[in-house]
Amino acid sequence: MQFMLERKHTFTVAAFLVSSASLIFFSFSRSWDGGVYRQANSNALRRVNSEDSYLKSVEYFVLKKGRALFALNSDELTLDGGGEKSIFIRPKGLVFTSSGQKINYEGLAGIFNQKSGVLTLEREVLLNTEDTEAKSKKMIYQSAKDQVHLIGAVKTKTFRAEEGDWIFIDSQEAYFWPQKRRSTYLGKVSGLIKRKKAYEDSMKFKSNKFHLNMNTHKAKLTKDVYIKKQNLSATSRRGEIFLENYNKKLKYFALYDDVKVIEKVMLDGKFIDRKAFSEKLEGIPSEEKIVLTGYPKVYQLNDVIRGNRIILRENTEVVEVDDANTKFKVE
Repeated sequence: MQFMLERKHTFTVAAFLVSSASLIFFSFSRSWDGGVYRQANSNALRRVNSEDSYLKSVEYFVLKKGRALFALNSDELTLDGGGEKSIFIRPKGLVFTSSGQKINYEGLAGIFNQKSGVLTLEREVLLNTEDTEAKSKKMIYQSAKDQVHLIGAVKTKTFRAEEGDWIFIDSQEAYFWPQKRRSTYLGKVSGLIKRKKAYEDSMKFKSNKFHLNMNTHKAKLTKDVYIKKQNLSATSRRGEIFLENYNKKLKYFALYDDVKVIEKVMLDGKFIDRKAFSEKLEGIPSEEKIVLTGYPKVYQLNDVIRGNRIILRENTEVVEVDDANTKFKVE
C-alpha cells in the first residue's frame, strides 16, 4: 500500500515537471499576446487616458516647432486624458500668427485643440488685432490658416492710422486674416466711416457682403448696397469705397448696376427729392459732385433730364449734362 502511494506521488510530480517544461518551451518558441490579460491591461490603460486633469488659476502656453503659438490665463483648466483638448473657463490671452503678430482675445469659455491648432471661444468674445477691435458671441481661430472667424452679433471698429479715420461695422459674421490685413463681413452688414476732421463728411453704408483690404485701402460691397452721405442716399448691386481718395480729385466711392439715387436739394426755399438712375455712379467729395454714367436720367420736379454723362452738385439744384458734343446746365 505504501509502495502504491509512493508510485502515485512520483507520477504526479513527474507530470507536473513535464507540464512546466512544456509551458516554458512553448513560451520561448512562440509570442504570447496576453490573452484575456491583454484585454484587461488595455481597458486599464484607457481608463487612465480618459481621466481628465483639472486645474484652477492657470497660465497655459503652447509652442510649435519652437515658435510661440498660444498663451492664456484662465480661471479653470481641464485637460482631457488624451492630451489633445484643453477646456477653459474665462480664458484671456494671446494668439501669435505665423509672422509673430499678436491677437488678444477673451471669452467666458473656450476649447483649444492642440492637434489641429484650433481655438474656439464662446460667449462675450472680445478680440483685438493690430488695427481692429471686435465683439461677438463666438470665435474660431485656425492657426494653420491664420484665420479668425467671428459668429453672432459681430461688432467691430477698425482704425486707419494713415488718415486717422475709424470704420465701424456690424454684421452677422466676419472673417479676419490679421497677417494679411484683410477682413470679410457677411449678413446684414451696416457701417460707418467716420472721418478724423469734424468738417469732413462721414458716410454710412449697408450691404450683404463687405470686404475690406487695409493694404490697398479699398472696400468692396456686394448685393443690396446702400450708401448715405449728407443729403444723398443711393442703392445698387455692387459698390466700392476708395479710402485714400477723400481729399483727392478722384472717386471716393463708386456704385455699379441698377444705381438709384435720392438727394434732398433746396429749391425755391424748400427741400425737394431729386431722383436719378444710371448704371454707374462715382462720388468725388473734393469737388462735391456725383457723376452718373450708363444711360443716366434725373427727375427734378416735373423735369426729366437725360444725357451721356450727368453731374449732380451737392446741396444745389444745378445739374450738369454732357449730351454727345453738347454741355449745358439745368437750373
